[in-house]
Amino acid sequence: MTYDSITVVQSSPHVGAEIGNVDLSKPLSNREAQEIRDAINAHGVVFFRDQELDPESHERFIRYFGEPHIHAGGKSTASTAVPGYPALRRQYFDENSARISGETWHSDQSCAEIPPMYSVLYQEIIPPNGGGNTMFLSAAKAYEELSPGMKVYLEGKTATHNAARAFEAKLTKDNKETHLIAEHPMVVIHPESGRKVLFVNPNFTSHINDVPDDESRHMLEFLYQHTQRPNWTVRFNWTNHSIACWDNRAVQHYAIWDYWPNERLGYRMFVGGTERPRAG
Repeated sequence: MTYDSITVVQSSPHVGAEIGNVDLSKPLSNREAQEIRDAINAHGVVFFRDQELDPESHERFIRYFGEPHIHAGGKSTASTAVPGYPALRRQYFDENSARISGETWHSDQSCAEIPPMYSVLYQEIIPPNGGGNTMFLSAAKAYEELSPGMKVYLEGKTATHNAARAFEAKLTKDNKETHLIAEHPMVVIHPESGRKVLFVNPNFTSHINDVPDDESRHMLEFLYQHTQRPNWTVRFNWTNHSIACWDNRAVQHYAIWDYWPNERLGYRMFVGGTERPRAG
């Protein structure tokens, strides 16, 4: 694939690329926006460095790809909505943090009926000594490397994704859970690339539907171990004012908490999805 308005340098053989020659603090041309989208489709996650985003430019950037998706889940003093921008979350962690967001492999908000399409994370303050990296994996490549027999086994199967595995679950007065629960195919087809994607993750997936509990548990453990093999991952080393934009329909990610007691400050916004995940 060739690009006329931006530069794209691949980060690893199967996932990730760094994009240059673009200023996200300013409005993009139609060509720039389309080429960035093409790069996301090709690489799953793209990275930008030396960018200066305020809330307005952050939201303007995600609107080139869709409408904002407001985060659903438990509340935390470390992750709060930015006043005036309900879909933009400020994420701050330091020596007083009991945990951080995303410290398990996952696809953002897969517990929603229509999960977000993209996530855009802007890091304003990063820890010293290269700490606080984020890892990404290609769930499409992970599916492609499954055995033919395993692919047959997964055909037509669905799994339940439950927010209670990641967020604090609460009950309403009529005893209904406030967190999200959704059923999705275990293998979905990416609506733009056409690739099949393994769509289960340990952060949200609670069980495979319509199989015995022990079968569900053992099969998910195998799929997680397989998906997380380093062969189709990339580790992004953040620098101040850098950005990662990833496709939740194609990749999973993991935030590494190796920087305690140092601080880390970032801002994240989702691009809303437009359809439920479809079976591949």
